[in-house]
Amino acid sequence: MKGLIHEDDWLKEVINEHDLNNWNPEIEACCTAQQFKLHLVGTTCHPWNISATRVFADHFLTTHADKYPDVWGVHGMVLRKTRAYIKSLIRSFNQNRHGDDLKRATKQAKNQRERKTNLYHRRRDITFEYPQMAPQQQMLEVLGVDGMSSDEEEKVEDGIQYQILTPRWRAPMLTPWLRMFDAIYRHHRLEDNASDMRGSLPRRRVATSSESTSKRFVPGLPINAYRTDWLEGQLDIANVVHPAPGAKYTHDPQLAQYVLTPCHILSS
Repeated sequence: MKGLIHEDDWLKEVINEHDLNNWNPEIEACCTAQQFKLHLVGTTCHPWNISATRVFADHFLTTHADKYPDVWGVHGMVLRKTRAYIKSLIRSFNQNRHGDDLKRATKQAKNQRERKTNLYHRRRDITFEYPQMAPQQQMLEVLGVDGMSSDEEEKVEDGIQYQILTPRWRAPMLTPWLRMFDAIYRHHRLEDNASDMRGSLPRRRVATSSESTSKRFVPGLPINAYRTDWLEGQLDIANVVHPAPGAKYTHDPQLAQYVLTPCHILSS
C-alpha cells in the first residue's frame, strides 16, 4: 500500500472537485496505480474510494503474483485490508483537519480578545490626558473590556480592515459615546502631539450591522446601558443582570467641540 500512497500525502485531500466532476465511474477507474489518489473527505463507501480500493487490489495482486495467487479468496482479503487501511487514513485526516480548525478558532478568539483589550486600554489611557474626562474614565472602567466591541479581520485591496461586531446586549447610544474616546485619542496623537509617534494608531475598523455572537455581558451597569429588547429576553433581570440606576453617557461639551473633526477611524 505504501508504494501507492506516499506517507506525506496521508493527511491531505489528494483529489479535488475537478477530479470528481470529470470522472465517470461507469466507464473508467477513478485513478491508476501510477497516479493513485484517494478521496479523504469522503467515506470508504464513496464511489471514488471503492474504485481506488479495486485499483490497489488489482495492482497488488499483479505485482505480487509469485506470492499471492489471483483467486477470489485472496482478492477478497486484499480488498478488505485495503478498505480498512483507507478507513484509517480518512480517520487520521479528519482528526488532523479538526485539530487545525480548533487551533485556528482558538488563535482567532485570542487575537480578538487581545484587540478588544487594547481598544479598552487605549480609551482609558486617553482619559488621563484630560482632567475633564474623569467622570468618563470611571464609567469606562465599569464598562470594562467586555463592554467593548470585538471585530473580525477582513482582507481588502489596500490591506486589512476590521469589521466591528457590536455586543448584542449593549445599548446603541453607547456607540457614539465610545467613539468620542477614539476621536479624542486620534486628535491627541495627530495634532496635539504630532511629533510623538510612540505606540500604534488605531486599526481601520468599519461599522457593520453585525453583532457579536458572544453571550458574555457586563452585569451591574446602568440600566440604560443595555438594549431594551435584550433585557426583555432575560429570565431573571434583577439577579442575573442586576442593573444599576440609569446614567448619562456624555462628554464634556467644550472638549468634544475642540477635538471633534471628521474621523475616518471607527471604533466601538
